Amino acid sequence: MRLFIAVMITGQCRNALADTLELMKQNGITGRFVPEENLHITLAFIGEYGSPEPVIDALHRITFYPFEIELNGTGMFGDTLWAGVKDHDNLKILADQVRQELASAGIPFDQKDFVPHITLVRRMKGLMKEHPVPSYHMTVSRISLMNSDLSSGSPHYSEISSFGNVD
Repeated sequence: MRLFIAVMITGQCRNALADTLELMKQNGITGRFVPEENLHITLAFIGEYGSPEPVIDALHRITFYPFEIELNGTGMFGDTLWAGVKDHDNLKILADQVRQELASAGIPFDQKDFVPHITLVRRMKGLMKEHPVPSYHMTVSRISLMNSDLSSGSPHYSEISSFGNVD
């Protein structure tokens, strides 16, 4: 299984990002657009891992209170376009908790610094005109253990388990 822990984007934030992506397509931007049901913020990427049970056990040890995040602008990693997150201190604390519990359980994960973002388009081509990301708020009340299946050529994400409050 190819595992990662994420905050899935829901509600008005998800709808706003989907509308922004549609506008970009209409204005000639091409690339691999992330389907709206896959929009997320990765807290920790584990990668190939056997059973998800040790990860589930580690994540059960995390407690957090719901908090707000706000979409904030866009940026690029090479040819990958992403949406940013404003005032993300609580999100960083949550990512640190997730990573500490994984490390304590001996579960390997990508050690790159946590940079809160929502990937929108990979291999983007075209002129980036004004495609502002609306400044929507979202309550983070749960995190998800996700499986990324790449067998169909494009990622298909499925939730294995969730932790925290259910929306």
